[in-house]
Amino acid sequence: MSMRVLLLGGTFALTLGTASAQEQQSGFDRPYWLNRSVIEAVGRAELEVMPDRATFSITFEETEREAGEASAKAADRARLAVAAMRQRGGQALEIRSSVTMQANYEEYRTREGVVEQREGAENIRSYTARVQLDVEVTDIARASGVRAAALAVGPEQSQPLQFSLRMTAEHQRRVFAAAAADAAARGRAAAEATGARLGPLLVLQEGQGPCLGEWYGSRPGTYAAAPPPPPPPAQMLDSLPAIMVTGARGRQLQVTQEQIDRLDLPADIAPMRLHSSVCAVYAAGATG
Repeated sequence: MSMRVLLLGGTFALTLGTASAQEQQSGFDRPYWLNRSVIEAVGRAELEVMPDRATFSITFEETEREAGEASAKAADRARLAVAAMRQRGGQALEIRSSVTMQANYEEYRTREGVVEQREGAENIRSYTARVQLDVEVTDIARASGVRAAALAVGPEQSQPLQFSLRMTAEHQRRVFAAAAADAAARGRAAAEATGARLGPLLVLQEGQGPCLGEWYGSRPGTYAAAPPPPPPPAQMLDSLPAIMVTGARGRQLQVTQEQIDRLDLPADIAPMRLHSSVCAVYAAGATG
């Protein structure tokens, strides 16, 4: 005769006796602890942590009769944006660039009034060059200033600022320990509520369980990070000069600190909610 008592919506399971419906399943290889009284507890950890990465992208477009001229002008503006972002972000920046070129053809109107292009190299009327900059800011306290520096140069396209968290083994250990501690507390609560005595830990596995039903398998949890230290105060930039680059044919391009400051818009950082879970099985006995 066996008895299972479920507590708190299935968070705990107390199994007494040696018989089990699981033993009747065909091909079931029961774990060594199933012939004793046990308490199962699923521990959960939910932590709110601050992100440590910010990303966005911008695109500069130039259209000229010659392809080289179009790409040179787009690249000049991109270089000005990079210089301005470096000033605001320092070494906390990772910037990747990509360049695409599009040929624009002469157009004509058909008898039906449909506008079509005349294909062929002889019908190319201009070229449009696009330089895209993908930016990652590793010091999120500087993210809004870096984005403002990029926007001050006037890109034709921009993508929103997005925040993320880079996971590490230390992050995983911290949240695993928190979930294991929660499982231990739930196991003690189950024993106290049912009048049983909580014995030694028999099984501890990552994932949502249940241990009694899937004792040899697990589903990976999602791991959380400890909150990072508070960001350093923003650098005072009022006294810095304008940023300048020399472009094609000696053309001077510049962006001023005033232009950047006008575009330094709020970028409030919301914490990320991350989860982890473990499944624990404890030996249980009757209280004396």
